[in-house]
Amino acid sequence: MFDGITIQDVSVNVDALLTNECLTFGTLVDGQTGVILNPVRKAHDRGLTFRLVPRRTEQGYRVEVKGSLHKFFNSGIHNADQYTANDLLLTLDQLATEYGFNLFESVINNIEFGVNVELAFPVAKVLENLICYKNQPFAIDSHSPVPYFVCDRQRYAVKMYDKGKQKGLAANVLRFEIRVKKMMYFDGTGVTLRTLADLLNVDNFKLLGALLVKTFNEILFDDPAIDTKGLSNDERHIYQQGRNPRYWHTPENLTVKQAATHRQRLSRNKTRFRTLLDQYGSNWQGEVAALVRQTWEQLTSVDDHLLTLINQHKIGWQNLTKPDIWNGFTGGEYSEETVINEGGTCHKLTDFTPPDCHELTAPPTPPLSQINPLYSGVPCDSGKPDQPRPVVCPVTGVMIDQPRPGQRFVSSVVLRNDDDLLLTLNRQQRKYAKGSKEDQYSRAAHNVRNRESNERNNLARRLRRVLDTPGLFPPDEGIRLTDEQRAVLEYWAGTPYEVKI
Repeated sequence: MFDGITIQDVSVNVDALLTNECLTFGTLVDGQTGVILNPVRKAHDRGLTFRLVPRRTEQGYRVEVKGSLHKFFNSGIHNADQYTANDLLLTLDQLATEYGFNLFESVINNIEFGVNVELAFPVAKVLENLICYKNQPFAIDSHSPVPYFVCDRQRYAVKMYDKGKQKGLAANVLRFEIRVKKMMYFDGTGVTLRTLADLLNVDNFKLLGALLVKTFNEILFDDPAIDTKGLSNDERHIYQQGRNPRYWHTPENLTVKQAATHRQRLSRNKTRFRTLLDQYGSNWQGEVAALVRQTWEQLTSVDDHLLTLINQHKIGWQNLTKPDIWNGFTGGEYSEETVINEGGTCHKLTDFTPPDCHELTAPPTPPLSQINPLYSGVPCDSGKPDQPRPVVCPVTGVMIDQPRPGQRFVSSVVLRNDDDLLLTLNRQQRKYAKGSKEDQYSRAAHNVRNRESNERNNLARRLRRVLDTPGLFPPDEGIRLTDEQRAVLEYWAGTPYEVKI
């Protein structure tokens, strides 16, 4: 069902959140000087990351929450079992009662929805036969120890991976999900999904399931069961072309008319390719699609009793949002429905049964330096002189806590964990020549590096062009530089690229 989520501005009482016994917010501080290196304060709880980000108006904090609702429900242990509508109700109830979230005002920025499907054959059969989605090939996310296959679109991404292998399960569990990056993805679908409370809008469930199944069916897969010896020459030609992901790509150097003609031809050939698969293949894609539909329907099944509970909880949550309701709130209260299952077990993940899924257990106390609000991430006398110290990106002003040797700018890794910064950078500069070859994180990081170097590179390039152009008078006599421009050119002094004027 629903899993990963990002809310960049949670509607919540920040003071109550800071005193919540479930959360300990830390701040990165220089251990030698006591200077705060990063004003953003972070806390982690059961699969959710809380960030208190100072508002640009310098009036209070913006609360950002990012993580897995599914994992949070399972006490932060895993998200490999089935997550039902009833589980979602209990999850949202915890967010409202433990943290004081206003579920009706907390606007969702990103959301993942999908299913864990148990297959009768290895998941590798699905992943190894991926061709493309909407004529776009899948990429492998190398940042994960278990390969993620991702087709990254403008407003959403289609993801698949072996959940069983990731969690060490004996079963063949395929995770198939859609990660919505821009909520405009739902425009025209009939889905009304804006706030946390909308996650329990049961009218959305059937529409979301239809989107999930439709997307899976639109993926183009190869079928190794096809015997090319039994195909005609024309069929063999279509099959050999169609199973190559590069065949479905539209070249960028085509004119508008040529591109339209090319896409029409691909559309006709795709129909022929699918017809060939239906005629000679084993139809395993149809079987998996049916399992996706069946699993989603089971997860989102809502009977009259559950519907009544949902409506009752919504009334209760609205009462919690009344003024002064959180005065004296300590964050330790649980609603009646939340504690019903206290002492029970989570959905089974192999043979592991955690002691208590819904009770916040007291974890072993970590070293003070990691939980103290004045936590210092900069070791002073650790005996490791090669430990890199934090650096400040000269373009964005962002503190990089653990830079690589020689790193000066924010990297794609940093941007993957800071959606707010990524959105800001994308608004400032959207285009880049290599954009089609890089993901959004690498492209934004590349733009940051370019912004710092473009001024001096362009100035040096123009001057070299002038100096190399023959004329009646020495070219350097007509060049007039400002003090700022001369200071920029000092960067090249003593190098083969020095501009001598």
